[in-house]
Amino acid sequence: MTEPISPCLSLANLEDAVDRIARKMPGSPREEVILTRLHFYTQLQLDAWFNASLKPYELNETTWMALMLIYSRPDERVSPSDISSAMAFSRTNATRVVDELEKKGWIQRQPSIEDRRKTELALTEAGQALIREVLPVQRARLKELWQDFSAEECRQLETLERKLLARLTG
Repeated sequence: MTEPISPCLSLANLEDAVDRIARKMPGSPREEVILTRLHFYTQLQLDAWFNASLKPYELNETTWMALMLIYSRPDERVSPSDISSAMAFSRTNATRVVDELEKKGWIQRQPSIEDRRKTELALTEAGQALIREVLPVQRARLKELWQDFSAEECRQLETLERKLLARLTG
């Protein structure tokens, strides 16, 4: 069994590769490539970190965020299309997430209060209990994750991430 490559080692290898390519093809956008790959590596590590903390609860980042979306609503109800839209999922992926949450007993499908032809997703008592258990743990872990960043650095990073996202979606 091979050991995973550390992100630092992978990034160093990437930098070497980018430099070799730049020597073969001058004018290569070294900084842009490194920034993009660094973002990807960071996202992979963040996903792994987040999912590891949720695994004991039989959750992952996707199912947790779907639960949080439902929990965030005043009446703790959303339509399946709300899940798809808010999480930028295809309807198929949203259905898979909803099916998983329903199978575990954390949500249930119910007729819409406003239009009985439509279905809404509502938290069950078990779902509410799970959130009450997991939310404080996740909050503490997030504070720990970002503790090395000043408030100003967090604001700067948020501004930069929003700017990149606007460029990608604009």
